[in-house]
Amino acid sequence: MHWAWAILFFWMVGIVRTSIVFMLGWLAASGSRHVAKIEAVMKTPLYLKAQAFVNRWGALAVPMCFVTVGFQTAVIITTGFTHMPLIRWIPAMLVGTLIWGTIYGTIGMTVLWAWLRQPWVVAPLLVLALLVATVFYLRKRVRISKP
Repeated sequence: MHWAWAILFFWMVGIVRTSIVFMLGWLAASGSRHVAKIEAVMKTPLYLKAQAFVNRWGALAVPMCFVTVGFQTAVIITTGFTHMPLIRWIPAMLVGTLIWGTIYGTIGMTVLWAWLRQPWVVAPLLVLALLVATVFYLRKRVRISKP
């Protein structure tokens, strides 16, 4: 698959996924009884951090969150929950999903291609990446738990 088609594919996936998450947040803030769990989730530390991030950066928080892992959904649902105006959210979402699509359509597909061609080379790199991420996560947890 040509890289431009891969980027376009991931961009479209990103638009659909992000729009669904945004609407779930919007509905939860509107009091829909079907998404009461989202209201509870919005009170967790990750989502409180996302709310502070969105409050600080506004519409710029949307494209910025697409270069993160794990924080992205929290930011997007927060923008829906806080009813960010669509005139700001749609352009920010389109830029962010294009960034996300470009990352997955180039780097992501390169890693997948390398995995399929030579899994014995990529597997140790993935294990190393997971190990580094685990160390960073555990160090952060220890730092938070200290008084």
